[in-house]
Amino acid sequence: MRRIPIFSRLSSAELESLRQKLRVRDVRKNSLFMREDTEGNEMFFIASGRVRIYRSGDRGKEFTLAFLDEGDFFGEIALLTGSRRTANVLALSRSVVWELSREDFIEHTRRFSGLPIFLAQSLANRLRLASGNLADIALLDVPHRIVRALQKIARPHAASGELYIPKRPTHREIAEMIGTSREVVSRCLKVFEQKGIVREDGHSLYLAAEKLV
Repeated sequence: MRRIPIFSRLSSAELESLRQKLRVRDVRKNSLFMREDTEGNEMFFIASGRVRIYRSGDRGKEFTLAFLDEGDFFGEIALLTGSRRTANVLALSRSVVWELSREDFIEHTRRFSGLPIFLAQSLANRLRLASGNLADIALLDVPHRIVRALQKIARPHAASGELYIPKRPTHREIAEMIGTSREVVSRCLKVFEQKGIVREDGHSLYLAAEKLV
């Protein structure tokens, strides 16, 4: 459980209390695990796998809010507010998630404060990132939005230190992250490759940080 960042700083007693409350769920690849605007009173922690969080618009258009991996969590808004789900969750691979109900969460908070505090901090960080994403869409042109989106999901390579994305998103996924079309993303990435800004290596995508605008 300590591989989950939000659990990593909890006391042993609080962690054991949560362990007794969490329900293990096995989610099939490509299954729609959660639908927006439906009732829900649980949140979920990803023990393994990868999911896509997105909203659906008119005429079937979709907008990707985030890709979440092992250690991330989702569903917290409905758990905390009692409101309907605000997004869809699609499993991109077979995933194992730990479910925490609102009833168990409330009972847990009567004895421990660690999880609520760290959850509030994580939510504040997500709000900050969401505000930045909205500003990017409003203020940046498409090439700059693509670069910014790639930077946000990239990490330093352990051996070389290069910025890279281990599982590169598809052109459609990038388009849905920044609110444009797949064709536009494809054209921009082709130009980026020609300029040496990005390069593909197997399933990974490498970014030349010194060339990013």
